[in-house]
Amino acid sequence: MASGYLWVYGAPGPGSQPAVSQVGPVTVALTRPIPLPPVPPGFAGPPVAVTAGPGGSVWIGSDRALLRVSASTGSVLARAMLPHGLAVWDISADTAGRILYVSAAHMVRGGGEGNVMLEYDARFGHRLATASGGLIRYSVAGAALTAVPGGVWLSFRTGMLGLTIHLGKKGLRMIAPPRPGIALRRPNGVFHWPMYETTAYGGGALWVADQLGIMACLDPRTGRIRASERLRQSQLFYQIEAIDPAARKILALHNDDLLQITPPRQCWS
Repeated sequence: MASGYLWVYGAPGPGSQPAVSQVGPVTVALTRPIPLPPVPPGFAGPPVAVTAGPGGSVWIGSDRALLRVSASTGSVLARAMLPHGLAVWDISADTAGRILYVSAAHMVRGGGEGNVMLEYDARFGHRLATASGGLIRYSVAGAALTAVPGGVWLSFRTGMLGLTIHLGKKGLRMIAPPRPGIALRRPNGVFHWPMYETTAYGGGALWVADQLGIMACLDPRTGRIRASERLRQSQLFYQIEAIDPAARKILALHNDDLLQITPPRQCWS
């Protein structure tokens, strides 16, 4: 869901070009298809990424292309191209509609590797900053992004383990925690985890859950943990789907079930 519509993406068949469809969330009727720039033959990169943009628009990332599309007309309002050799892995825009964050991977035969973070003006698509050093260099391939006021949180695999780190806007500088040596320590959950972690922003909090069974709410600017809980392995969920600040509940995906969770009061702000 972004800018009032459901955006469905995929490739119709083997070797075909990716496509995005704009769908009405109530009727589930196709509003319009969104044409994307063609990808190279045999492209084995990540899927198309979509996030809400400013002024009733969405940003769409496919291969090297970034397109800002009007949700009301389907017209392209802005576009940008990633540096040669990179492909979009994930994108996320801040709630103020000013900054677009992009995680990109180096494309090699068989897929993507490594991670490069890029920061763009969310209205016009001008590139503002690039970062690939520090803890980012431990990424196997790309990162999942969650934009928050003042920056973006990245979650990426380092192999069988993974890291979640915080970069600030206007330069993508590292914001502690976690500490620089975290990748060399045993996984402890939240910032250093095995296999996977899911993050989401809403209600003034960053929400995280991972395979260690740790579920927590954090201050999105500092990373301070406001509350946490240890779940049993049978209770693990794999994706935080939505935040409802008015009802103070979150929705998460557990196998084939959709869960409604009521976090403690101190999580909200």
